[in-house]
Amino acid sequence: MRSFLNPLFALMLAAVLAACSSTPAEDDSSATTAPEPTDTSPVTPVEPATPVKPDTSSIPLTADNFYNHPSNYDGTTDTRVIYFAFDSNTVPAAAFETLRAHATYLKNNSNAKVRLEGHADERGTREYNVALSERRSQAVEKFLRVQGVSSSQIDVVSYGEEKPAASGHSEMDWAKNRRVEINYTAGTP
Repeated sequence: MRSFLNPLFALMLAAVLAACSSTPAEDDSSATTAPEPTDTSPVTPVEPATPVKPDTSSIPLTADNFYNHPSNYDGTTDTRVIYFAFDSNTVPAAAFETLRAHATYLKNNSNAKVRLEGHADERGTREYNVALSERRSQAVEKFLRVQGVSSSQIDVVSYGEEKPAASGHSEMDWAKNRRVEINYTAGTP
């Protein structure tokens, strides 16, 4: 039986290899070249379109980024406050557009200076909240520095839970207290 399988196997292998190999035809009609342009009329410049607000639908709206979410910026929202998720010092993606605008202003106005004031909600020890609010301020500072803002234009302060924006004890109140405020100390926009 074994001697019968070896020639059969070899025959099947040869058939598979023959079926897989192909040689390209000399005249391959699938490869085409672009025709030479024949229109010699002058090109009329097109007026630039008015800027369109970027699509923010890819940024999910959650409890942790509710206040930063671009859909909330209706002209009355305070864009000098960056809100953070619970127990986090990661700058939320929803706040990137706002921070880039501040960075652009600071880069274009070398006399402008900001104080980044970090805050935390009332949960946690005083020491932990001061450290967390400092890490939040430093995260915003790092974001601005990466955008090209000079370190001489930025001061960092951390208040912990000492200066709450909301005095209640609900999740909404705590969410308002987990923040970094961007306060211009010189060259106010």
